Amino acid sequence: MPALILLTVLAPPALAQDDAAPAAAPPSAAPSATAAAAINDADPVVLQVGSLVERLSDIEWRFEVAIRSYAAGQGVAYSDEIAAQMRPLLPTYLEQRGTELVLLREASKRGFEPSQENVDVSLERIRSSVPAGQDYEAMLANAGFRSEEMLLTLIKEGDLISQVIEVFNEDARPSEEALRVRYLADIERYTEPETFCARHILVTDEALASDIVARAQAGEDFAALAAEFGTDGTAAVGGDLGCFGRGAMVAEFEDAVVAVEIGQVSGPVQTQFGYHALLVYEHHEPTVMPFDDVRDEVRNSVTAAVADARLRGLIRGSAIVTYPERVPGL
Repeated sequence: MPALILLTVLAPPALAQDDAAPAAAPPSAAPSATAAAAINDADPVVLQVGSLVERLSDIEWRFEVAIRSYAAGQGVAYSDEIAAQMRPLLPTYLEQRGTELVLLREASKRGFEPSQENVDVSLERIRSSVPAGQDYEAMLANAGFRSEEMLLTLIKEGDLISQVIEVFNEDARPSEEALRVRYLADIERYTEPETFCARHILVTDEALASDIVARAQAGEDFAALAAEFGTDGTAAVGGDLGCFGRGAMVAEFEDAVVAVEIGQVSGPVQTQFGYHALLVYEHHEPTVMPFDDVRDEVRNSVTAAVADARLRGLIRGSAIVTYPERVPGL
């Protein structure tokens, strides 16, 4: 599903414990398409979805709530300066709100109603989150809500949007055959790549590198030699490079890593960085995660893709029109 970015940050910290995705207040029903398109000089229409419109006053308070939430999340006090800095994001907010209206219209078409139980639980959670000694009404005002009714509107519409998205996800659940087809199509995603684990000792002199290799092959401790002679940051950890896949190292070094036997010291290997004594201590072949182990991940991937495609199609066919040019300060 497309992320409703500003709606995600809508609820301030004290309100963010609500499980439902936040939404905005209900749209105004226009008596006709002509009336919907008309501009009221004092309160112009700035968003239209079919016969539904929202005016500047509808958007302004919601956008302020979003800004206040963002400021609170950053640990700074809301101010006129912050509001001015965020103002250019309002056209994006209009688009996001348009998506909400599409979902709310879909909820209406399906006859959905907000779950009173969910609404009550969410509201009680918010009320109980108010710290001792802090006034609930003051907290709402500080978050941008002029009344609890505004907050209830967000909660109720959030519940409706969640219901629509849940239906989309349920309808998009794939068959077993579809899961296996997607698993095979995305097999690289479920494959653990080949990896090598190695130590090296990097020096600038080839003769010294050859001597180090000979000493290590004769039985001296590789890590101790790395600590004594290594010139890069790995010297402090016995020359350990950790584990890495193909393509992570320069070509000459990778070729040597692939060619050497596990546990055998080799070199010197010349690269652009100098000369390396090399010890590969582990090699892991690529492994494919069994279907049964990743079934849930595959299902989530397929479900999300199908549901997202459905939502995008719904949005494309919904004639969302925004009028950012009617918003003062843009």
